[in-house]
Amino acid sequence: MSLYKKIKSLGVEDHVSVTFAKEEGADVFHYTEDQVEQAMSETGFAYALAEAVAEGFMYKEGNDIIDEMREEGLLDEYERGAEAFTDYVAEVISAEHWNYCWFEYSTEKYDHKRGFTTLSTEFKVPLEDLKNAISPLPGWDVTVRTPNGNLTLER
Repeated sequence: MSLYKKIKSLGVEDHVSVTFAKEEGADVFHYTEDQVEQAMSETGFAYALAEAVAEGFMYKEGNDIIDEMREEGLLDEYERGAEAFTDYVAEVISAEHWNYCWFEYSTEKYDHKRGFTTLSTEFKVPLEDLKNAISPLPGWDVTVRTPNGNLTLER
């Protein structure tokens, strides 16, 4: 059963927002001040975010991240037909994340060198956008408000 049908079976209307959330983290050496890059490298977070915004229903329905990248000229160097758009977007996310609010990050410092950096992001989309999506954002947590309260589905 599709995610859309599962959520609809809970009595949720098409206009209700569905939240997709992703959180990853890694042990880092924060004294080098590149803990966000370390965490992205170890978790593949930039690529997971790129997959979300550059493929499937999020790409077809449009999203703020791709729109902002286009407006800022960050996608101008991509060669159409190269069949590597997601890879390109992941590289842009990795290189330009400091200048944009595409995701949140925080570092818990254990001592003067070591810590744990968490990267997170979320998208809210109307349930109706999932109607034709075969497998929307696998591995992302999904939360929806049902008539009986919020329900989170881990995937």
